[in-house]
Amino acid sequence: MSNSLEPVALDALVHDCTMLAPFLVDLPERARLGMRAAQEGFSEVVTEIHTNQAALGDKAGITHSDVQALQESNERIALIDARLPALKKLVEMLEETRAVEDDKRQRLAYAFADSIERRAKATGDKGLLAKYEKTRKYRSAIAMKGVKTRMKSAAAEAESEAPTQG
Repeated sequence: MSNSLEPVALDALVHDCTMLAPFLVDLPERARLGMRAAQEGFSEVVTEIHTNQAALGDKAGITHSDVQALQESNERIALIDARLPALKKLVEMLEETRAVEDDKRQRLAYAFADSIERRAKATGDKGLLAKYEKTRKYRSAIAMKGVKTRMKSAAAEAESEAPTQG
């Protein structure tokens, strides 16, 4: 078994995170607001706490269980940090692949609509247009949205250029 703290290769497509399951959380939206995050110098703080714990921990009010909780969080973060870059890369690749595949299927649907109209025109088969009405309408929806946007923009521009009465 490989070291669980070793960084996972960015091109890995299989990620076993079962060892993280006991402490993984799924917070509600915006629950991270106000949470504190490590800042520069935190590793020195951890070193100082560990260095002084045996001699001064009780005097400082830092219990053994407090230090154990800190160490447990450090270990959990290290386990997550070893996997996070590869998982982020995988999510990026999934999103990009989905975008490429969606673009491909959209272009195919548009090409189908063009083909249907060409064939219907060439053969004079009006029934073909009716059978693929939704396909043709879908292709035209974006163009129609663009026309509406241009019309709204032109109307707004004309309104702003109109002389005001005063």
